[in-house]
Amino acid sequence: MGAMATRSTPRLPAPLLEELARRRPGLARHMARAVVTLVRWDDSTGAPPRREAIERACEAGIDLFLATAREGRPATHRELREVAQLGILQARSSHSVEPVLAAYRIAARVAWNAILRAWRDHPDANPEALVVTANYVFGALDQVAAQVTRTYVHAREQHLLRGVRARTRLLHSLISDTFDTELAIQKQALAVNVQLAPTYLALVIKSDDPVEGILAGLELPPRALADATDPHTVVVLWPADRPAPEEEVLGLLTDLRRRQRARVRGGLGGEHPGLRGISRSYLEAQQAVEVGRKLRPEALLHHHDEIAPYLLLAQNPMVVERYVDHVLGPLMRADGRGALLETLEAVLTRGTVKDAAAALRLHRHTVLYRMDKLRELLGGDLSDPQRRQRLQLALDLRRLL
Repeated sequence: MGAMATRSTPRLPAPLLEELARRRPGLARHMARAVVTLVRWDDSTGAPPRREAIERACEAGIDLFLATAREGRPATHRELREVAQLGILQARSSHSVEPVLAAYRIAARVAWNAILRAWRDHPDANPEALVVTANYVFGALDQVAAQVTRTYVHAREQHLLRGVRARTRLLHSLISDTFDTELAIQKQALAVNVQLAPTYLALVIKSDDPVEGILAGLELPPRALADATDPHTVVVLWPADRPAPEEEVLGLLTDLRRRQRARVRGGLGGEHPGLRGISRSYLEAQQAVEVGRKLRPEALLHHHDEIAPYLLLAQNPMVVERYVDHVLGPLMRADGRGALLETLEAVLTRGTVKDAAAALRLHRHTVLYRMDKLRELLGGDLSDPQRRQRLQLALDLRRLL
């Protein structure tokens, strides 16, 4: 308890203060016993503070009450901070502050009852003195409760900030493979209360908008880790041992696009053994999102295994350039405005002239006319499966040049 005394507040009678000082040890034990017995410390608030800590807090409250009542002054910030240590302990242990506030209310009630008993037969126990005493005791409750809450909130923010930083360091150690051994990284994870999965799939999410809102809105499964690596990129380590991780990832991206209206796309790396395999999966996820963006800009998720053939071909740009020129050269040189290339891609993607015309918002006869020009320039039947396959590959590789 603290005190809300001011210079104008009448001081408590000296005999009362002396009597309370004499009873201080027993009163503190009585307050602590009531707190332990009456406060409901359920699973939602975690284990209660140790009884010794509660008793020390009660003793500190009595000392503060006596010091401020003798001198008729408010409690100093330092005195209040000492009384509020239980709130700080609750914050650091990730428990609720409500049981501590309940404990102070019970302790104040016990102290008030003890004061009334101490004054029962005292000659100075007149109504005016009782009112002054009540003002001290219950004013003290308000001041201490406010200080406990302030220190709890501050300590909780600092605790969470340290936890966020530690989780960030953990994720970056995993994706960059800068840890010494898997045992060392497991210890680092346990220090921030994270249980690691045996293996992970790396997911790189790119957004046209800043990712602060995306990171805050991610609904991740247990053992997953996430952090922003730059203002427009979020990295998620997704446990690979879940039943359908790729479907879950696609659902996450779909939900982000729908719920937050974020313009996002993702790249998913493959699964590789152990925690050492995370850095390789992360590299694959980066390649998938960058190459996939060029190949299929409308797609929401790009899997590394799907774009792997293009990565192999793109490693030799000269070969890619020669292949694209061999297949599409006459068309590219004749098609100044790109209308024929656009038509070719629509026909290959949609499969029929009717669907291609609808996608291009052109009359069917216009598409048929362009198809005749394409056959003339490309020198063959566009319905031949092998020719269509070569043309589609050349169009895709052209985007990577």
